[in-house]
Amino acid sequence: MKRQTIAVISFSPIARDARVLRQLRYLAPDYDLIVVGQGPVPDQWAGRAGVTWVNADKKWRRIVAIARLPILLLSRFSSRVFDLWYWSSPAHLAAFAAADRVAPPDLAAIHANDWNTLPLALRLASTRASRVVLDLHEFAPLEFEERLLWRAFYPAPIRALLRRSASRLAATITVAPAIAERYRLEFGLDPVVVLNAPDSAEVPDHAVNPEGIRMIHHGAAKHGRQLELLINVLARCHPRFSLDFMLVGEAGYVADLRDRARRLVGNRVRFREPVVPDQVLAVIAEYDIGFYLLPPAGYSAAEALPNKLFDYVGAGAAIVVGPTHAMAAFVREHGIGLVTESFDEEVVANELNHLDASQIEAMRARSRDIRQTYNGATEMAKVVALYQGLLT
Repeated sequence: MKRQTIAVISFSPIARDARVLRQLRYLAPDYDLIVVGQGPVPDQWAGRAGVTWVNADKKWRRIVAIARLPILLLSRFSSRVFDLWYWSSPAHLAAFAAADRVAPPDLAAIHANDWNTLPLALRLASTRASRVVLDLHEFAPLEFEERLLWRAFYPAPIRALLRRSASRLAATITVAPAIAERYRLEFGLDPVVVLNAPDSAEVPDHAVNPEGIRMIHHGAAKHGRQLELLINVLARCHPRFSLDFMLVGEAGYVADLRDRARRLVGNRVRFREPVVPDQVLAVIAEYDIGFYLLPPAGYSAAEALPNKLFDYVGAGAAIVVGPTHAMAAFVREHGIGLVTESFDEEVVANELNHLDASQIEAMRARSRDIRQTYNGATEMAKVVALYQGLLT
């Protein structure tokens, strides 16, 4: 019997997008895949039978993107104006043309990662009667609400897009229960919650050295993440604490962090080279604590349950987070770490200084317990079941 085909679309570098890589890994056994994304084909997928790659790298200059913003501002009033804005992007046009060339007439479904792939997915589906599944990685209208440019131009058009597209979606997915509920209330969607948990991996355990407590932070280097706060805290901590960063993203921001670390704490902060998603747990397992302070600049930050939270769990690490709503609730519920009273540097440093090795060991043990529940196999089973329901 001929296998059905699913197109997976994401305007992200697929080789470093852990959520999309998991989608591919769990859908590939049952379906042929067309993958529309940015960057090189990940090594483990190169030449794999039944998987076709379409490169959707950005091809326009920043000045072109800025010039298109007035059209976006007007698009809240008209779907035709929104279409004009969206399809005036050379990258969107090129990605659609390439996907349209390789997608078969009987393309069964399209898995659209995030709102910015939705118009492409709907256009591709319109000539093929494909089912469209929208994976909303955040609460899209407020994803970057801390940025003035985003607040000025994006929320209203995104809300309009979601409202007029809702009836054309076969299913929706999102990353956290609170975000799913907001999509239900505002747009009448009913997303399946698929947490950003990694696949289980056998990682070594180790004893915590009371005189050498090792912390790690990994993820995206973006100014909005306020990672300098972690360095400022460490400067106020007992010398037994050290911190390693493993970052991808803004090179200039990483350089600023390196300079701050040299000035404030010397060699107690190190910067490791990033690894591919499949190797992240093994690296984190070398450490005692996963450290993340994210002062919530808006709704999405407050309700985030990010990859790194579940990576820390998967590696059996204790977790230290600030009182960011969703992460704090998760850490408290499972007893896997410390939720600081505030984001004040002195307060956080004082709370860390009062942690002892036995407390950290207990937190790490509870992380190892719950990783049997929060892992990629459990979460991606929901995606597999969704497609089985839609396509059989």
